[in-house]
Amino acid sequence: MAYMEKMGRMVALNQLYILIYSALAAVIGINVYLFLLIFVFIAISMFVQSILMSSGLNEKSSYVAEVLSGKRLFHEDNTRAIQSKDTLIYVDLQEQTKFSLYTTLGILIGLAYFFVLWRYVPDLAAYLSLELFGRQIKDVGIEYLRLLLFIAFLLYFEGYFVINQGIMMWSLSRIKKLPALNVPTSYIVTDKGIVIKGLITTKGIRFPLPPDIEVVLNKDRRFVELTRQGKRTVTRLRLYTKNPEKLYEIIRKVAFPASSRGQES
Repeated sequence: MAYMEKMGRMVALNQLYILIYSALAAVIGINVYLFLLIFVFIAISMFVQSILMSSGLNEKSSYVAEVLSGKRLFHEDNTRAIQSKDTLIYVDLQEQTKFSLYTTLGILIGLAYFFVLWRYVPDLAAYLSLELFGRQIKDVGIEYLRLLLFIAFLLYFEGYFVINQGIMMWSLSRIKKLPALNVPTSYIVTDKGIVIKGLITTKGIRFPLPPDIEVVLNKDRRFVELTRQGKRTVTRLRLYTKNPEKLYEIIRKVAFPASSRGQES
């Protein structure tokens, strides 16, 4: 999925969530349940953003069983021990760390926005009542009251969305490309793909790989890397191993059956 397509889907989904939560908030009213609802909204927004802006290697948890059903060709159980000897990884992570700091700043600003302004939503609804109906909010019917609260919450949630998107775009402008370096703790290579295990999730990547994915071998630093370049993104899956040459040849052979590709360094 192209970067702009991901961004478009992320915006559309967030707008859908904003409409749903604004409607729920108008029914719930200003109370502790609304406060919990706001945190749910933040969590879902962050989750959706992480999913849609995740790696471009098309790894999915649903692929794990299929990949593991193939013939096992290679595995590495403890990549952290090998990675710890790679003194240059911190240089590779600089852009990613910088972007993470920028987005963390955005989250903190967004939380501050919610904490400071959520109590003023009823005041906004009261102002809208005067502007739209020329009456105090206590004098309108329950249907109009909920409509006013819906509009007020809609503006409130949209404010968070605008802040979040603004900081995201600013963060992207500060880096050359959106970086994503994934280093699994362990992995298994079969003739059907690669299963990568992180600290929390396990996902599978199916073979054959798309032709725009490049396989890079680095003997000195002892890893094989799958790299995919986009217009605004660069995705890298780094597989540390004690035997990088063997892993490189296996992936090049089974992942690109029509034409082997790759680079050595």
